[in-house]
Amino acid sequence: MKPIDKVTIYDIAEATNLSIATISRVINKKGRYSAATEERVLKAMEELGYSPSASAQSLASNQTHTLGLMLPFWNKRQLGDDFTMQFLNGATVAATELKYDILLDNRSLLSELSVEQLIKRKRVDGIIFSSVGYSYQNLLNDLIKAHFPTVYTGMKLPFDIQGNNIYGFHEIYKRDFLEECYKKGYRKIAMFTSFFQDQELHMIENTRQVIENFRTEKGLPEDNCRLIVYDYYSPTHFEYLLSELLTETPHVQAIYMDQMFTCSRAYNIINSFGMKIPEDIAVVSTAQYERAGEEFSPGLTTTYVHAYEMGMAAVRLLVDRIQGTSSSVEQQIPYSFLYRESFRPYEQ
Repeated sequence: MKPIDKVTIYDIAEATNLSIATISRVINKKGRYSAATEERVLKAMEELGYSPSASAQSLASNQTHTLGLMLPFWNKRQLGDDFTMQFLNGATVAATELKYDILLDNRSLLSELSVEQLIKRKRVDGIIFSSVGYSYQNLLNDLIKAHFPTVYTGMKLPFDIQGNNIYGFHEIYKRDFLEECYKKGYRKIAMFTSFFQDQELHMIENTRQVIENFRTEKGLPEDNCRLIVYDYYSPTHFEYLLSELLTETPHVQAIYMDQMFTCSRAYNIINSFGMKIPEDIAVVSTAQYERAGEEFSPGLTTTYVHAYEMGMAAVRLLVDRIQGTSSSVEQQIPYSFLYRESFRPYEQ
């Protein structure tokens, strides 16, 4: 037998006494051929140790078997972002299982190409957006209208009839947190949201709308339920804003943090004011790991967003779109509210 790297399609044709064209149809699963012919070709391939090159198969099928993964809000200053890392891990596992590669990019894949050029150059078979800001919605609209396989996370956009989104209940879990606070007796609540890029403004506005709707429904004064926006890159800005809340009379009773890395600072600041968690103030945070929060004392209650599962679901949905086998129902990945010692009925 020849060395594996020397075996060619011509060797398979000679061993089976079939034409090169027939061998090519079987390898690329195109055209007409009988089951018996396919069996002969596959048996010869196995015996000779032949493996068709990925590039040759890609050319034949007009597919690259590569998925573009766009990380619009990710940059070198956010390499440890929990959501992005978990989403990426899940996407990579799913892509490997489905025999696809991932082309990771935060800007350049689309920065210089129009939708027409992107489709014509065929660098990827489809694109996943891990997040979508206002500045990307026109691009998404164009991609979907052009029937280019595209998947994104977040609420279903108005122009997306097919349902190309993976929804992680971003707005729902924030509303549910406010409802839990109200049921437990908390009447002065603050939700902290970080700001680090202009494209993320829509997420902030969504949270603001959730708070306003809740406050109106419950008849709460504006100061009793508010959104606090802080600079993602400035720890002192967050510390200043939280300290201001704790010096008010009466002080805030429950706070929600959108980033786990701010929780250590929050615990330290609360302790420095001589306050106790949760007796004086309750603390809850978004988390991307199920056990995140256990390392705090008292244990930190978290809204566990299943970013890993979202990444897996995004890849599977995109591959279904590429292969034309998926339905038009959006994919929903519910969150989990994990109770620990930092959140309990308010003691008045």
